[in-house]
Amino acid sequence: MKFRILSACALACALALGASAQEKKQAEVKVSGGEREAAQKIEKAKGTEARLQAAAAFLKKYPQSSLRAQVAQGLAEEIRLTEDHQQKASFAQVFLDIFTLPEEVQLVNASLLNAYINTGRTEEALKMGNEWLAKHPDDIQTMQNLTILATSEAIKGNNAFAAQGRRHGLKAIELLEADKMPPGADAAKWPEFKRSALVSLYRETGVLAFKMGDKEGSLPLLEKAVALNTSDPSVYLIVADLHNAEYELRAKEYQIASAAEKAAALKRVEEQLDKVIDTYARAIASTEGNAQYQQANTFLREGLENYYKYRHKKTDGMQQLIDKYKRPAQ
Repeated sequence: MKFRILSACALACALALGASAQEKKQAEVKVSGGEREAAQKIEKAKGTEARLQAAAAFLKKYPQSSLRAQVAQGLAEEIRLTEDHQQKASFAQVFLDIFTLPEEVQLVNASLLNAYINTGRTEEALKMGNEWLAKHPDDIQTMQNLTILATSEAIKGNNAFAAQGRRHGLKAIELLEADKMPPGADAAKWPEFKRSALVSLYRETGVLAFKMGDKEGSLPLLEKAVALNTSDPSVYLIVADLHNAEYELRAKEYQIASAAEKAAALKRVEEQLDKVIDTYARAIASTEGNAQYQQANTFLREGLENYYKYRHKKTDGMQQLIDKYKRPAQ
């Protein structure tokens, strides 16, 4: 990507836009020939790395240049558009070594955070994300990205970031459920963004709670993801497992219930078993034909058949229940 260094005259016009004739005259910027030549070397350099080096040389010689802000903005935009996230992180860090003014640092913060997230540098991403969110508390997208990053680590067995990720996820959910559209968001795209973000955040935050051992906190979130038709089979499997564990607990309570409590205890058992049957059917439908979940699918089918037959005295209708939850062929 190329960016143009404005001439001294053009820069003066830009700075004086909307001002009176007298103000325009006062706003004229004088740029020496050497300064302009040094700035043009940045434009002529081949590649972002070379342009950053040229910018460092430029600022070393002309630290107070009136072209400084323009150079910083051009390079920051080039870094933002870098597709390779490893390179983006590297370029942004070099930029921060060169451009140290607070307003310059802000130009690449979002790019660097994006690069950290996309390269799995979780610790750096969360540290920077926390600092970013302290100043931008309504940035739902950043909260969501940090939650996803923490969930990825938790799934790999690393719960070091689970608490932070869960906190960001719950905050983002709170804002979305309250329909608090961030400043500058596209109102036309907001409803779809909200729905999509909630599906993801219910899933991610629910999984984090599950991985942290908080099954009670996990289930309501994962059930909301199911209600919004999440496409992630693991969510259905976790929900089925949690409901089955609750059913087993209710069955034990029934066994030790007194004669006076038996009827009420049995009702609780049957109500919970109905939930298990429904969640098993959903889980089977979501894992059908997926080689990764073939073993789980077989296990669930056996369990569902037993439960369905016990509850309804036959298996007629079981397959129809599964089919009800199958997704249309793409």
